[in-house]
Amino acid sequence: MAQSPAAHRSGRPKDIAKRAAIIKAARSLFASQPFDLVTMEAVAMRACVSKMTVYSHFHDKETLFETIVLTTSDQMIGALSAPDQGGGLRERLIAVGTMFLTVILGSDICTMAHTLPGALRANRSLADRFYAAGPGRVRAALAAIIAASAERGELEVDDPDRAADDLVSLWEGSMPAKIAFGLTGLSTPEEIGRRALRGTEVFLRAYETRKPRQCEQKASESDGSPGCQTR
Repeated sequence: MAQSPAAHRSGRPKDIAKRAAIIKAARSLFASQPFDLVTMEAVAMRACVSKMTVYSHFHDKETLFETIVLTTSDQMIGALSAPDQGGGLRERLIAVGTMFLTVILGSDICTMAHTLPGALRANRSLADRFYAAGPGRVRAALAAIIAASAERGELEVDDPDRAADDLVSLWEGSMPAKIAFGLTGLSTPEEIGRRALRGTEVFLRAYETRKPRQCEQKASESDGSPGCQTR
């Protein structure tokens, strides 16, 4: 498999601290300005390094942005892939939803995403790169969790990818649009927790495997009483 452009670097970075400063500066600029208006010169000035230093770490602005997206998606996928600490599927999905929404609705990643549409519409290959680096990877990891739960008999799912889309939509609701239109600010931890809980519970009502109800045997077989019913 070919490496992403963000993975192609000429040798080991000379200064990890400067690299971190460049990424921090770029995140701030990408979150506050349209993608097309952010320049490598502005990133260098914000990071207090030379433009040459920025280019020694990142080939171009697209690679710099892609690195930010990859780093964030790596953190999210790491949380998605963490061993189950017990408590069942419901608790795990709530924890995953809380982590997911903390990044999507409660951090600068949300505002960064809203600066991109114009640039992505004009450049399909760039759109493919950024989607694959971030949302595509995270959705695939979530779909894998759902597929594994279906194999264990916990969920009844015909298409794990679409079920992952359903779950993300239930978690997010209309918040991304409200933030994009400036109608509300980033979500608080309390709001994120409520959304993760409600979205998970609605998802499980739709997809959780139906279990037979337990019933009391109130009559003998001779009187023709019906057996246990299923939901």
